[in-house]
Amino acid sequence: MAPHGTSKAYILDRLRREGRTDFVEAIAAGKITALAAACELGWVKRPPTLSVLTNQAKQRQRQFRAIAGDNRLGVYQELWLGPGHNGSVFGSREELLAAWQEYRAEVMRLWGSHGRRPMGWWQLDPEAEKLEYPGYNHERSYLYEAGVLSEEERSELETEWRQAFDAAKGKSARERREAFEFADIPDELIERWQGARKRRRRQAALVEEAARPAQPVNPSG
Repeated sequence: MAPHGTSKAYILDRLRREGRTDFVEAIAAGKITALAAACELGWVKRPPTLSVLTNQAKQRQRQFRAIAGDNRLGVYQELWLGPGHNGSVFGSREELLAAWQEYRAEVMRLWGSHGRRPMGWWQLDPEAEKLEYPGYNHERSYLYEAGVLSEEERSELETEWRQAFDAAKGKSARERREAFEFADIPDELIERWQGARKRRRRQAALVEEAARPAQPVNPSG
């Protein structure tokens, strides 16, 4: 079964895919735990605590600010992931929009690639005006089918999805469906590749049939 949820392997893999090498390196160095990174980024909820910040919580915040190397961590984090469990760091939507306009280029450089888009883009960017966030698990196929990804991203995803498609060869129909769903392969690519595979099978069968020796004709028949 593929790692998921709060497992260290899943969190590290997601951090790498999101380009957060700063957190990956901090985890490897033992400065923070994978679970702490996931909590800080809003992927996992921390257990309920007192409303006041404990010394441990304050120390954790200082650690993450030091790791990120940016005193605008809260602003960047919300533009990337949306408001945290403690609410928005902005006082109004106008402030949020102004921050997006100011930091858009940097936020997109960090988190607007590999078929993903930051929440600031989903909520505020004109490119996403007619789009609705489908959730993390289906974000890449949704953006692919919406036609908003760059050619480089489309090529990157098609290569990854084709590998997942080929890896499911020989499995049962149910197992293939589950594999395609887990990899988030768009339906249009599944249909295209399945059609191409069927055509190759038919062509191979025709070639094989043409290569068979002709049966002798019975003159008395």
